[in-house]
Amino acid sequence: MPLSAFIRRALSIVALAAATPALAITVTLTELPVPDGYGTAGVSNVADDGSVVGMVWPDGLVVRWPVTGDPEILGGGLTFTLENIMPLVSKDGTLIATTGYFPIDNGKRAAPEVWMGGTDWLEVPGMTLGDASPYGLSYDGQTLAGGAAPADGDTSGVQQYPWIWTAGGGQVALGMLDGATWGQAWAVSNDAHVAAGFFGSDTRWGARWVDGAAEWILDADGQHVGQAIGCNHDCSVIVGAGRDADSPLAWRWTAANGVEYLDPVGGADPGAVYYAFESSDDGATIVGSYYTIDPLLGAVNRGFLWTPADHTQDMSGFLALYGIDYGNDFSDLVVNSITSDGKTMLINGADPDYMRQRAVVRIVPDDEIYADGFDVIPI
Repeated sequence: MPLSAFIRRALSIVALAAATPALAITVTLTELPVPDGYGTAGVSNVADDGSVVGMVWPDGLVVRWPVTGDPEILGGGLTFTLENIMPLVSKDGTLIATTGYFPIDNGKRAAPEVWMGGTDWLEVPGMTLGDASPYGLSYDGQTLAGGAAPADGDTSGVQQYPWIWTAGGGQVALGMLDGATWGQAWAVSNDAHVAAGFFGSDTRWGARWVDGAAEWILDADGQHVGQAIGCNHDCSVIVGAGRDADSPLAWRWTAANGVEYLDPVGGADPGAVYYAFESSDDGATIVGSYYTIDPLLGAVNRGFLWTPADHTQDMSGFLALYGIDYGNDFSDLVVNSITSDGKTMLINGADPDYMRQRAVVRIVPDDEIYADGFDVIPI
């Protein structure tokens, strides 16, 4: 069925009214179809216009679900993907990027590639390090961030360099902290002055870079947090994952207040490690995942939604509050991306039969509801 048809008949549209209709909230969930002729597909990121990018399997091709119309196969050749992270799309929708493999001597090398239209891709020029993958992209699509092997002849002992790339400056390795041999940048600001990511290959410790200089992200007690995964347009808000069993909670760092740990989901396994993937631009809405122990399936990922008012909510439980039955019995569910206004969220998961599932959740806040209680949802 064409995507436009799915959008026009969203699975559930439920309006809950408080004392007055002006306080109503509408939540919709729209499933995204697998492109015709392909086995299955996963999703990774959503742009601010509501378009979604992901990958079809087993072909390994990039796919885009536009706001209207059928999903589009964009190609990308023999691409590498990191589940729930790649391919990337900038929030303004101007750039789609992933990792490509390109012939070199008798083998292949990994380098970022960007979509040029149709099924055409361009290897990013100006790469100076070894095999490289992009893990982050600025809101405006002007700066890539990632991790790369050392260049030939590097004897520093570093195994993986964090880096950023701009059209004007090419690839620039970011600073390493003393004793660190493995680092990656997963998020970067529009002006390329601030990036966020981690150091460490087993236990990942969150870090940020300001004009290339590295510093740890530490909590109020001076303890390391887990890896940084996402940031807003200027990286004044950074979110990330629990560090390990001793510090399992996801966190939000702000320039104003430092680190704040996000509370756990009620009833979740107390040892569950949480991953905050992205936040809205103001940092007031955060999405991610945590694992819980299912009696039949064992450890499974569950999605979460966090706001200051409602704290950390299981995503399936949140949807159920609005009459939407989705994902509670899934073998895997991750909320891996959110638009900068905090109104549209992306779900990547697998049903009880381990078949991949994809959906977009949209929240229409009270200021978009007409006084008579009827709402308008852009299609």
